[in-house]
Amino acid sequence: MKKSILALTLLTSMNAFATDSEQSNVTFSLTAGYVFGGDTVGELIYEDNDSESIKAGQGVILGAGFLYEFNSKWSLDVSANYQSDTATASNGDLSFERLAFNAIPYYKINDSFSVGLGLGVHTGVELSNDFGADVEFSNESAFISSIRYHFETISADLEFRHTRVEYSVDRIGSSNYSSYDVTVDGNNTGLLFHWKF
Repeated sequence: MKKSILALTLLTSMNAFATDSEQSNVTFSLTAGYVFGGDTVGELIYEDNDSESIKAGQGVILGAGFLYEFNSKWSLDVSANYQSDTATASNGDLSFERLAFNAIPYYKINDSFSVGLGLGVHTGVELSNDFGADVEFSNESAFISSIRYHFETISADLEFRHTRVEYSVDRIGSSNYSSYDVTVDGNNTGLLFHWKF
């Protein structure tokens, strides 16, 4: 009887240990948001004299990533995001697009808020123009500051983010402009919603 109780206790302990070890420190997320800012890099003027501007920092952000928790206070968010600001007309579009790969370490202040400082790499930066030559920009590093609010009732975060980045013109159409040191301000600030699963 004693051997049976000992064996049962041992199995229960092992099962509890296995359950703890199987718990993942990784949380995946899908992201959607909008940011404002940056220099104006294009403008559409319509027949009724209305106009729509394209900015180097502004636009919709869509992405995905994961959060790795080192412990109860520190975590690392890694993500890939597509950002675009677009103006459309019946005879063509104008858009400023890029891909951003970000890594942001976070410190958890309490159950509701975390703060982070991180880096990003922006690639595929381009002003697509149906009315003239496309403009390509060189890959650039970005500096990111972030505050995240963790919802209590749903598995999601709301992030207030500021990004500092400057883009250098690489090509206009088929012409190389990398030696001319022409730059545009891509700094932006905005809100992002992260759905975690």
